Amino acid sequence: MAECVFCDFVSGRAQTAVLFEDERTLAFLDITAVTPGHTLVIPKLHAADLWDVSEDDAVAVMRTVHHLARRIRDVLAPDGLTLFQANRAAGWQDVFHLHVHLVPRTLGDHLHRPWQAEPLPLSALRHTRDLLALP
Repeated sequence: MAECVFCDFVSGRAQTAVLFEDERTLAFLDITAVTPGHTLVIPKLHAADLWDVSEDDAVAVMRTVHHLARRIRDVLAPDGLTLFQANRAAGWQDVFHLHVHLVPRTLGDHLHRPWQAEPLPLSALRHTRDLLALP
């Protein structure tokens, strides 16, 4: 594995503003925060992305996300919260260690959706549904 700044946080080789840690996960403030309280949650065991992480570590990450989301709500009282998780360069991932962003939001803040959603008829979704539906 190439150098990984998030693995450096886990090992203690690099410092970060840790908010929470358990056996499987680490949560810390994002040094490139887009809003106050912008938090990242990672698995301690290196996984490049969602396709690389074990199911147990993925569950642990989401448990920590849930825990921190409640803490952000209770302490910072944002108007809302955006979760963001990107995979690979085409998916906008920039640090290649799985991480989930928790971004506290206020009405009218400077963040915007990156796409416009347009409803599709169910008939347009059938082929993809048939490919992806779990047995």
